[in-house]
Amino acid sequence: MNRILERLRPRELSAPERALVHYGKGVRDAERGKHREAVEQFTKAIAAAPETGQMYHHRGAALAELGKFEQAIVDYDIAVRKLPAYPDTYLDRGNANHALGRLDKALKDFSEAIRLRNDWAESYANRAVVYAEMGDLEAMKHDAEKARSLGVDQVRLDEMLSMSLNGQKPAADDGPGQR
Repeated sequence: MNRILERLRPRELSAPERALVHYGKGVRDAERGKHREAVEQFTKAIAAAPETGQMYHHRGAALAELGKFEQAIVDYDIAVRKLPAYPDTYLDRGNANHALGRLDKALKDFSEAIRLRNDWAESYANRAVVYAEMGDLEAMKHDAEKARSLGVDQVRLDEMLSMSLNGQKPAADDGPGQR
């Protein structure tokens, strides 16, 4: 009888299992626009599996959605150290740096995302916007053309470039290739 009861009693989840449960909940919360809840779930996932770079990246993305760009960059920095070949983190950190007006850092991040994944229209589009804001029109044209050839939303890119060239700052979540 005791053996039967032992089998029916729920077992304690391992740390990796807990991390996956919280990670899954965080992803669902983020998809539903519940970014505060997503941050809480990703924080729990990180506590259970602190060596996993993806958890930091996703928490950084949720923080950025909340407008907490400085905190997001801290998480993106950790994610980059843990997963240096993951282009998404560079793109997202570039967007956070751009939102904070750190154009040199944004440019560096978008360039690294392109180095790691040279067929990513969003990275070229975002870098074109930064070049426009920096006044480098040749580089802007080159990246805009590459982004267009890779299928970026051309109307949106043209709007963003026009705003940048006219000295207007788009909203922080308003990038040409936002996912």
